[in-house]
Amino acid sequence: MHEPSTSPADLAMSRAALDALDEALLDLVARRRAIVEAIFGLKRRHGLPLIDPEREHALLVARRALAEQRGVPCDLAERLFLVILEGSHAQAREPEATPSSGS
Repeated sequence: MHEPSTSPADLAMSRAALDALDEALLDLVARRRAIVEAIFGLKRRHGLPLIDPEREHALLVARRALAEQRGVPCDLAERLFLVILEGSHAQAREPEATPSSGS
């Protein structure tokens, strides 16, 4: 059977599509971090712990199920979200951001 050839243009287009997806992923991570920071602000004001192990466990279970529905390996999804949660834990250890007074 004849295999379709991959031209340099096809490869470049595919790589450009991956680059665009990577950029979109980073945009989503930045948005998620902003939401996490807002949640931490609410928790600080109400004296709640910033890290909620029960919520994190439920999140991992739910993301594994979602990954399975989407045809993504569950272990990959879990590792991805563990890294994301580690990032949130690092955010929790950062000093509380104070609003800038403007320029």
